[in-house]
Amino acid sequence: MVGEATWTSADGLDITVRLAVHALRRVPGGTVLDWSVTPLHGPGLGLHDSLPPTVNLGLSRPGEGYPDIVLVDAKGEQAYRPLAGKGWGTPCLCTHVRPAQRILRIGHTTLLQVTFPALPEGLRTVDVYLATVPPFWRVPITPEGMLPLATSPTDLSRPATPTPVIASSKPFSYRPARQRYLVTVNAVYASASFTSIAWTILSIEPGLGLGAALIPPLADAEPPPRPHNQISAGGPQIEVGTGRSVLRARLITTKLAGLGALECLCTDLRSGAETLRQDGEQLRVITNLPPLPPATSTVDIVFPGLTTFTEVPVTSAPNSSFRSGGPAVREVGVWLYRPDRPPVGWKPQDWPIPLPWRDQIPAFQATVDAIVR
Repeated sequence: MVGEATWTSADGLDITVRLAVHALRRVPGGTVLDWSVTPLHGPGLGLHDSLPPTVNLGLSRPGEGYPDIVLVDAKGEQAYRPLAGKGWGTPCLCTHVRPAQRILRIGHTTLLQVTFPALPEGLRTVDVYLATVPPFWRVPITPEGMLPLATSPTDLSRPATPTPVIASSKPFSYRPARQRYLVTVNAVYASASFTSIAWTILSIEPGLGLGAALIPPLADAEPPPRPHNQISAGGPQIEVGTGRSVLRARLITTKLAGLGALECLCTDLRSGAETLRQDGEQLRVITNLPPLPPATSTVDIVFPGLTTFTEVPVTSAPNSSFRSGGPAVREVGVWLYRPDRPPVGWKPQDWPIPLPWRDQIPAFQATVDAIVR
């Protein structure tokens, strides 16, 4: 296991889960990401209890059949999407998120897998972006037939630490929702390849929710001419340095959709559209931006039309490479994708989990997008 983060579900159930990245393995014609979900707590639920069937991890891209997870080579300015079926909306070569959500239990880890295009041979690490948590920085890529060794054991079912609040707005009216919210900033993470703002939207009265959240301060104040999805957490900006340079949400192309559009590398607000319709509901979101100048210790965060938080402290993003003790040779089995019976996950005792059968990889579409901002 090389990285982990916690998140609370965007469905009104308030299920806290730990998401972890276990390995990034080269295979003939592709790259396999092994990751996991461990539910930690939910109101009225005890150890071993199954989660409600409506739980939502916020990682299913609406109408697109593949998870909201990408591999990013920031230096090469490229983003690698999951291998998808050759046809709009067809499934990916992966464990599907929605079926996997239905087998989750409190205190139990479920291992999942996504297959991506083959990465360049000279590339040693990439950043792994799950849409609801800060990116996992510098995840090592292991050669074919090998797995990363952990530097120390980790208990993924241990309790989550409280989410900090380092800045908070006053309540404000959000016109598209006909509702009042406030936003809090939980952390700002910085690495050599990205800056990530972790923040929370809290509803303070009933309303329509975020289904039409197209304008600031939540959405991008200046979206690209052809946004793939404008209902996303692209609102906050960062001002830094003596010249007050402005950093805005990172944009990438969306070739797989075939629309010639751009999208923000941030949380899809549609994932919480149903959640914030009630008073007291909250949605934890992520906005990813370009990297800060070296040695930056504080930044100003601007929510256009709402407020500016000044002198917000910056935290260094954890380096995933430090949690890997180097690769080791391991023999693993294979699995065959069947549309009528896709895999829903594996148990920790099944590690190392099998890899997709190599001969089926060419049947799936490889998509490599470009970072444009």
